[in-house]
Amino acid sequence: MDKGITSLRPTTRHFTKSSCIGMCRSKLSLGHLWMLALFATLSLGSCKEEPKQVTPQQPTISAQLVIPKFEGDSAYVFLENQLSFGFRVPGTPEHVACKDWLKAKLESYGATVYEQPFKVSFLTKKDVQAYNVIGAINPQAKKRIIIAAHWDSRLIAEKDPDPTRKKDPIMGADDGASGVAVALEIARILKENPIDLGVDIIFFDAEDQGGDQDGWCLGSKYWSSNFHIKPYTAKYGILLDMVGAKNAKFGFEQVSMRFAPDLMKKVWTLARNMGYTDYFIESPTGEIMDDHYYVNVNARIPMIDIINRPLQTDHGFGHYHHTHEDNLEIIDKRTLEVVGKVVTAVIYKENHNSF
Repeated sequence: MDKGITSLRPTTRHFTKSSCIGMCRSKLSLGHLWMLALFATLSLGSCKEEPKQVTPQQPTISAQLVIPKFEGDSAYVFLENQLSFGFRVPGTPEHVACKDWLKAKLESYGATVYEQPFKVSFLTKKDVQAYNVIGAINPQAKKRIIIAAHWDSRLIAEKDPDPTRKKDPIMGADDGASGVAVALEIARILKENPIDLGVDIIFFDAEDQGGDQDGWCLGSKYWSSNFHIKPYTAKYGILLDMVGAKNAKFGFEQVSMRFAPDLMKKVWTLARNMGYTDYFIESPTGEIMDDHYYVNVNARIPMIDIINRPLQTDHGFGHYHHTHEDNLEIIDKRTLEVVGKVVTAVIYKENHNSF
C-alpha cells in the first residue's frame, strides 16, 4: 500500500470525530453536515498519490566463457592414425594416403578444406609433389587465428646412433605427428562447441627434409608467399612442433620472442595460471628455423612456436630427435593434453574477447 495514503488516514479519522462533537454542541444544520463531509472527501482524494510503476532493472548478462575439455586420449589416437600410414615423406604413396586422410578428417569437422600442391627438391629427392592442407573453420569470419603444424616425417635419421640406419626414414611420432594430432583434436572440439572466431588449421608439408639451411620449412615458405585465398590475413598464429614427448619443456623460443613477444608471454602466462609451469618454462631457449619464421617474415602474421627444447641436451632437442627413437614409445598423452588445453583456452578466450 502507498505510504502517503497510510499517513492520511489518522488525520481523516480525527477530523470526522471533531466535526460530530462540534455539530452536537452547535446544533449545525443537516446542510452544514453534508458540506463538511464533502469537504473531507475532496481533501482526502486530493492527497492520494497513484502508485508508481517501477520497471525492474534487468541485469547485464555477458556470455559465460566455457572452455571445452581437450581429450588427450583422442589426440593420441589421431597420432596413432598418422603413424599407421607409415613414413610420410613427400613423393611416396604413404604420404598421399595420409594427406587424403587429413583432408577427410578436417572436412568431417565442418572445415572448408584447401589442398595446396607445390613441387619440392630435397636431399636425394628431386621435383616431387608436396601438399599444404588448410582447414578453414568459419571461413566467413573476418577475425582469424592460425593453428599450424607440419605433417611430413623425415627421410633420414642422421642422428641415430646406429650408423647402418642413418639413411632410413623415421616415423616422426613427435616431430610432426604430435602437432597434427593436437590440431585435429581442436578441430573436433570446435565442431562440437561452435564459436564465431575464424580458425585456420594449417598443416605444412616438407618442413623436415632439410640438409642445409635452405632445405627446411618448404611448405610454410611456399604458403607464406602464396596464400590459399587472397586476400588473407590473421590476427596471429601458434605453431605446434614436437608437443607430445614425455617430460617436454616449452621455453621462450627466441624467433617467437623477436617477432611476437607479447603473444608468447600471454600464452605462457595462461599456461602458468592453468598450473602447467612444469611444461611451459618462462626462460629463453635458442632461436630455431621453423615454419613460424616464414609466417612472420613473409606473411607478416605474428606467430609463436610451442616446441620442445630441453635445455640439458647438447643439440637443444630431445634425445630422440632425427633418430628412430622418435616413435610411439616416447609419446605421453599428458603432454599432448597439456598443450591442447592451453591452445584450446587461447582459442575460446579469443572468441570471448578475453585473451
